[in-house]
Amino acid sequence: MLTRLRQLALHPGLIPANYLEQLKMSEDGDQPHSVIQVTPAERIRLQGLLFQAMEDNEECPVCFGVLTEPRITPCTHTYCFPW
Repeated sequence: MLTRLRQLALHPGLIPANYLEQLKMSEDGDQPHSVIQVTPAERIRLQGLLFQAMEDNEECPVCFGVLTEPRITPCTHTYCFPW
């Protein structure tokens, strides 16, 4: 999703022509959603990684600015929440 947001903002030609339809299909339940269970230990690890990213003034891969109201995914990608 983050890659698609970045492509949409910077290179809209890279987005598949039917991307909106693909998203709608996944919302309707035609495609299974995978749910990742985050254990308490994993949550603490992710919080530490997010804190370190904020301390290091890492930039958001979507907006290329310093992380604002940052969030982290279970796969450790960080991004600004307003996006």
